[in-house]
Amino acid sequence: MPEVLPVTFTFLSSLFPSAKITLPNEIEGKKIPNDSNFVLLIPNQIEIVHDNSIDIAINLHSFQEMTQAQIGVYFKFVQRVVRESGYFFSSNRIEKIPTDDHAYTVEQISPPNRFFEYPWNKNNKILINEVSRFHRLVQADSIGVRLET
Repeated sequence: MPEVLPVTFTFLSSLFPSAKITLPNEIEGKKIPNDSNFVLLIPNQIEIVHDNSIDIAINLHSFQEMTQAQIGVYFKFVQRVVRESGYFFSSNRIEKIPTDDHAYTVEQISPPNRFFEYPWNKNNKILINEVSRFHRLVQADSIGVRLET
């Protein structure tokens, strides 16, 4: 989400003060700079990411907010860009009905997103696939975690 990019930039800059961080507005055309350590993109820029160019893809608590069609787009993207030796980590609610701006006044008709029903690639090796033990201690909603290669 574009709204979190300033926080992401600040956090990465504090951890890696000498790193070259490229922001979405610094991308010219469809070319990602080769000298960047981190590249922050917005959703409409995902097509410029080269196939098999990412070591690790991480999704934290956003699939649960998407439609099932949007989830499918992101899973295809991850499969396309993560290297064969790379990793994909996801942490999302076990089940959630995506809502719109009228969540409390209009009945929501979207089907629920279920973590264990996401379009996982059956060819990937699963390293972790469980309900998060940490989240069971700190919040009411169960969170699934999965790491695969």
